[in-house]
Amino acid sequence: MSDPMVAHPLSIGVLVDLEWGVRAGGHVKCWERFAEAASQFPETLELTVYFLGDRESVVELTPQVRYHIIPPRWGTKRFPWLKQGGGDTDLAGYNRRLVPLLKRHQILHATGIFTFAQTARQVAKRFSIPLVSSIHTDLPKFTQVYSREIISRFIGEGWLYWVFFHQLRIDEWLAAWMGYRLSRFLADCRWVLISKPEDRQFVLNVIPPDRISQLRRGVDKDRFHPRWRDRLRLESTFGIDPSLPVALFVGRVDDSKKVMTMALAVRKLLDQGYSLHGFIIGEGAAKSRIQALLGRHVTLTGQIPQSELPWLYASSDLFVFPSESEVSPNVVIEAKASGLPVFISSRDGGAQFIQSSGLDGVLVDDPDPMAWAEAMVPYLAPPLDKGMESSVDDRELQTTDATLRRHSMGTAARHTIDHVPSWSDVLTMDLLPVWEHVWAEHQSTHQHHNTPEKLA
Repeated sequence: MSDPMVAHPLSIGVLVDLEWGVRAGGHVKCWERFAEAASQFPETLELTVYFLGDRESVVELTPQVRYHIIPPRWGTKRFPWLKQGGGDTDLAGYNRRLVPLLKRHQILHATGIFTFAQTARQVAKRFSIPLVSSIHTDLPKFTQVYSREIISRFIGEGWLYWVFFHQLRIDEWLAAWMGYRLSRFLADCRWVLISKPEDRQFVLNVIPPDRISQLRRGVDKDRFHPRWRDRLRLESTFGIDPSLPVALFVGRVDDSKKVMTMALAVRKLLDQGYSLHGFIIGEGAAKSRIQALLGRHVTLTGQIPQSELPWLYASSDLFVFPSESEVSPNVVIEAKASGLPVFISSRDGGAQFIQSSGLDGVLVDDPDPMAWAEAMVPYLAPPLDKGMESSVDDRELQTTDATLRRHSMGTAARHTIDHVPSWSDVLTMDLLPVWEHVWAEHQSTHQHHNTPEKLA
C-alpha cells in the first residue's frame, strides 16, 4: 500500500517499555526483527525504536533505522522487591527526555502502557501526532501472576496468602485495574493492531472495527530449520544422552509461562518409567524448583544467545509450552519451523498456530500436568513393563512407532510454516499500510481544518 499523500521516508517512533539486551523476551526481539526488516526500505521508512537501558545511547542499524536507548526515571531495578520475570520497566508517569525526540516523528507507535507509552500519548496530543498501538502481551494476566509473586515475598504463603488471594482476590482486582488502564490508553489511539483473535472484542469496546487490524509474527525459515539438528553437539555441550528424547521449553522460567506444568509432566512420565530429558532455556524464579524436582533428568541452560537457538531447537524432539498468557508467541513458530512437534495450551494465543491438533501439533485443554504427560505419551518409547514379559521386538517396534510419530508431526509442523510470512512481509503488509493510512488521513484532516474557508 502506498499513498501519494505520504511523504517518504515516513518517520516512525516505536516505544517499547522494556530493557534492550540479551536477556530480553519476545516483545523486544519482535521489534528487533521489524527493525532489521525496515533496513531493507531506506526510501520508505525512517524508524527509531526506543528501548529502556542503563544509559542513553543510539545503536544505528542503517542511517534510516536505529535503536535509541533511554534510561528510566523510576526503573524497577531500583526496587529489588519488584523483581519479576517480565523484565524491567519504568514506573514514572512521564519521561521528559523523550519529548524532543518524539515530537519529530510523523507517527508514534506504542507497544505497552507504561512510561514510554504515556509520554508518547501526551506528546501526540500536544503536538498533534497520530498515535498507533499494538498489543504484544496479556497485561492483565501478567499483572495477576506477578502481583502474586511480589506480594507473597512479604506475606509468605500461609494464612495471609489465603486471605489476600482467595478471599480478597487482590490479584484479580489488580488484573482488572490493568485491563481498565489498557482500555483507556487504546481509546486515545488512531489505530490498534492485535495479534490474538480474542483481543478483538476487548478492543472493540473502545474503538470502531475499522480501526483494528492484525499484526502477525514472522519467522526466518532458513535460520530455523530441521537441518541444524546435531545431537552429538548437544551431547558434547550439555551432556545430554543422544538416545533420550528431549522435551524443550524456551521462555521465562516462571509461573507466567506455567513452566512448572511442563516440569511436573516430565516428572510424572519419568516416574512411570518413560525415558526422556527436560531441556529448559531461559531465566526465571522457578529454576531451583525444577532442578530439585527433576535432578539429572533436566538441563537448565539459563539465558542463551539468540544465535545459538536454531540448532538447539532442531536438536530437540518435543516442544512443550504450557503458557496461557501469550498473545502471539514467537517461540511456537520457531519450534515448528525447526521441525518439532509442539504441545500448546488451547487457552493460549499460541493455539492459533496449530492448524489441526494431532496433525501439526497438539492442543492440550487441561492445565493439569497429568494431562500434559498423557499428551506426550504417544510420542515416547514405552517404558519397560515390569509386570508382564514383552518381547524385545515388540518394544523396538513401539519405539520406532513413537519416533515416526514425532517425525511425522514435526514434518507437518514445518510444512505449515510455508504459510507464515517473513518479518519483512509482516512489516510491509501489516505495519506499513497502517502507518501510511493513518498519516495520510491525518494530513487530509489537518489540511481540511486549515483551508481558507475554515480560517475565515
